[in-house]
Amino acid sequence: MADETDETDVSNASNAMPMQVTVKLFGPQAKLVGREAVTLTLDGVEPTCLALREALAEAEPTLAASLPSSRFAVNHEYVAEGHRIRRDDELALIGMISGG
Repeated sequence: MADETDETDVSNASNAMPMQVTVKLFGPQAKLVGREAVTLTLDGVEPTCLALREALAEAEPTLAASLPSSRFAVNHEYVAEGHRIRRDDELALIGMISGG
C-alpha cells in the first residue's frame, strides 16, 4: 500500500511541473518581437490564459501595450481569460484588427 501512495505522489508531482508552451503571433505583434512565435514556461497545473498573458508581458515587454486589446485562441477557438491551458493546446495571440 505504501508503494501506491509513493506512485500517486510522483504522479501528482509530475502534473505540477512547469509547462512549456508556444504562442503563435501574427501581424504587428510578430513584427514587434521579430518572430512568429514565443515559447514560454508556465507554472502550475493547467494555467489560465490570464497567467499566459502575464507571462507573455514579462517575457516580451514590447507586447505589453497591445496585450489588453488582444485575445487568445486555443485550438482555433477564442477563449476567455479563465480558460485552462493544457500541454498539447495550440495557442495563438490575436491582436486587434482595424480597418474599414
